[in-house]
Parts: sequence; structure tokens; C-alpha cells
Amino acid sequence: MTKKNKLSSQVFLKLRRMVLDNELKVGSYYLEQELAEQLGASRTPLREAAIRLEQEGLLEIVPRRGIFIKPILAPEMSEIYQVLSWLETAAITIACQQPVKASKIAELEAVADNMIKALENNDLDTWAENDTRFHQILVGLSNNSELIRLVNSYWEKTNRARMLTLRIRNPPVRSSQEHSQVIEALKKGDVEAAVKINSQHRSRASGELTDLLEVLNP
Repeated sequence: MTKKNKLSSQVFLKLRRMVLDNELKVGSYYLEQELAEQLGASRTPLREAAIRLEQEGLLEIVPRRGIFIKPILAPEMSEIYQVLSWLETAAITIACQQPVKASKIAELEAVADNMIKALENNDLDTWAENDTRFHQILVGLSNNSELIRLVNSYWEKTNRARMLTLRIRNPPVRSSQEHSQVIEALKKGDVEAAVKINSQHRSRASGELTDLLEVLNP
């Protein structure tokens, strides 16, 4: 990779992370020069990065206005959660073809415990980090690298919406309970129960999230 290409790649990854982490306010315009200065780059790699992110649907380049950070729309998020649910169903089904290792069950239990403690301490950021980790471990049980890659790509998109709404939703106590139920089903090798609980969990979470997004983006 040439020095120029390496710089372009770095600017793209940094700008993408800023959008996904909501460091750039949804529904706002930013001047190219302003963002280039924040990233310590010239306008050329910034523009190249913006074009790529526009293709991903994360932003829009508006002539004479700048870069517009697109809102997170409820219908899009509903579709993404539906796909995530299907992919996680596949992962659980693959994982339960043989007994799940005790070490993996222990990992899931530790993360689930961390989520409960985080809620007790009203630490929503730590709760969200462990929620992400729980689902990463769950999908990782499949040992299917392509499936894991696909889930991670969708998870990044949902994380943007989750973090945007994290502090205006009801405390996610039920999510923590559902995670514990999934673990119990995995211990028993009950793939049907594990899939059902996780699918209901995803459906409920999707409904809560999309309802909030509709309020934020009427």
C-alpha cells in the first residue's frame, strides 16, 4: 500500500468511526475543511472518505452546504434487526450441533453478570459494551468466520442507533434477563428454546429502538 493510499484508508476509518460513534451529530452539516482539520488531513482524502461513506448511506455530500450526517431511520433499523436475528439463529443452530463448551458458557455468564452489575450502578456505557460482547460470543460459538464477519458489519450499524437512544429508553433490565435465559437453553443443548428466546429478544429490542427513532426523526 502506498503512503497516499494508507493515509486515505486511515482518514476513511477515522471518519467512519466518528459517524458510527455519534461523535458527529445526526442531522447536522459539517464543512469539509472543518472535518479535514479535525482528522489532521487535507481535503482530498477527506472527500474520498466522504464519498465512500455516502455509498454506505451514512452521510450525504451536499453542494455548497457540506457533509450532512444522515439520520438513523426506523424502517432501516427494523430491517437490520431482522437480518441480525436470522444470522444469530443460524449461529445458535450451528453451535448446538454439539454441546457448547463449558468455558464458553462461563464467558457468557461472566458477561451477563457484568451487565447486571452495570445496571445496578447505572453505568449504561458498560452495560452496552457487555451487551455487544455477549452477542459477539454467542455468534462466535458457530466458529463460522463468514457468519461472524456479516454479523459484525450489521452490529456496527445497530450500535450507532443503540448508543443514540441508550439514555432515553427504559433501563434494559429485561434484556439482561433474556440473556440469562439464552444461556440456560444453551446449557441444556435446547436449540429450539435458545433460538426462540433470542429471536423474541431481538424483536422486542427492535420495537423499542424503532419507536424511539420515530420520535427522534418524525
